[in-house]
Amino acid sequence: MAEPALPSPDIGPETSRGLLAELLSLAGSFGRHLQAMLALAGQESKEAAALYLRLLIMLVTALVFAVLGYVFLLLFLAFLLAMVFGINWIWIALGFAILHLLVTAVCALHVKKHLPSPVFTATAEELKRDFDSLKRFDP
Repeated sequence: MAEPALPSPDIGPETSRGLLAELLSLAGSFGRHLQAMLALAGQESKEAAALYLRLLIMLVTALVFAVLGYVFLLLFLAFLLAMVFGINWIWIALGFAILHLLVTAVCALHVKKHLPSPVFTATAEELKRDFDSLKRFDP
């Protein structure tokens, strides 16, 4: 009967191949791990982009239908008020338009009032101090 083949004594986990060989092996393993992680991140980012694109399309669609619903509601109210008060519906629609333009003007004035207010003031001051200290730095 033939005896089973045993591995040669110079091959095995206990045998050291040298520091350089071990470092190269470690670097190769690290590179393969990094490549796998980047491939996984790329695949997941594609899936996330597709998901967010679908959500954006649904949000835009919802906004379009909401605006159309609002317009039809205003038309309904214009015709209802025209029937109740006996006024031509076009004047009621003009009143709705003027009301909406007034609200738009109020919102625009509010934005114009608060637009020039500085943001990130603490960060800007910290950056200014950092730049000043770098200018004064003398090695």
